[in-house]
Amino acid sequence: MLINTLNHFGDCSGLRVSIAKSSLFTSGICSQDMDTIKEITGFTQGSFPFRYLGIPVADSRLSIDQYGPLIDKITGHISAWAGANLSYAGRIELIKSVLQGAECFWLSILPTPAGVQAKIIKLCKNFLWSGKCSENKKPLVAWRDITLPKSEGGLGIRNSKAWNKALLAKTMWDIQSKKDSLWVMGLRDEIIATEQSQPAAAQKINQWTANGDLHSKLAYDYFKPKANKLKWPAVIWSNYTTPKHAFILWLAMKERLLTKDRLPDPGADQTCSLCRTENETTEHLFFQCNFVRQIWSPIKSWMGFRRTLSTLKAAVKWSIKEARGTGIQSKAKRLGIACTTYFVWEARNLR
Repeated sequence: MLINTLNHFGDCSGLRVSIAKSSLFTSGICSQDMDTIKEITGFTQGSFPFRYLGIPVADSRLSIDQYGPLIDKITGHISAWAGANLSYAGRIELIKSVLQGAECFWLSILPTPAGVQAKIIKLCKNFLWSGKCSENKKPLVAWRDITLPKSEGGLGIRNSKAWNKALLAKTMWDIQSKKDSLWVMGLRDEIIATEQSQPAAAQKINQWTANGDLHSKLAYDYFKPKANKLKWPAVIWSNYTTPKHAFILWLAMKERLLTKDRLPDPGADQTCSLCRTENETTEHLFFQCNFVRQIWSPIKSWMGFRRTLSTLKAAVKWSIKEARGTGIQSKAKRLGIACTTYFVWEARNLR
């Protein structure tokens, strides 16, 4: 029956089974029957685990070590980039497009253990803050905040745990045939617990679909961590702002730049590197420093600042109100704040 079915498939599709590339995987069959099947088919007997399309297939839950090919692939990418002089903005784009792209195929097929996700997150964190795999540089911003959407104060890097759930949610269309699967039951119970009833959960899942297809993006929006939407990210993250300028302004708005008042050594010199008169804080460095005031003075006049602004947050708040629209002047006002912040920080680091 098996051979007839395979031959019929070949007649219909034009695809023929390659005996040399095929193996039999069975369960509950005695060795005598197995030998008979191998003799009839010409297939060899395979053993678990094996890899199919690069993904390990096993007869039980995969161990963390069996995710080694995925970890090695991500590590290989980072090692190849280690010698490049990449900006933070460049590293962010590589994490989004390459590193998270590499794990996407695995996440869409397998429920990834927490230990594997922790390893991947550690690699991504190390690469973002140090440019290397193994250098544990202290993160300036928590990874949970980084994986928030830009509109909520994050960088828009996907949360792997939520993305894994969103991609696996597609299998919930087959939930009747897989209702005893532990991961399906866990995912279903999580949605029911959040929505507080099974009908409400079913309605929520229906909202993720269109024309019978489940939209992973809508499912991801449901599972990902959430925060309040903010107004200031729209000033920073625009198509016409240089990404590395936007990143430094983002860190400044979150008060995570390593100004001298935030250095781990409390006994270190905290005097501003530019004016050499007052202690360096975010507020002082970007607006209150006498050296920086001379930079801001013509820029503020050109941008149309009508009142005294003493902090970076106040300047961004001003631009939310005064730099609306998509005209040249509005764009220039937003660019002016991001560019000036970046070059002040660069000048400070060169001292």
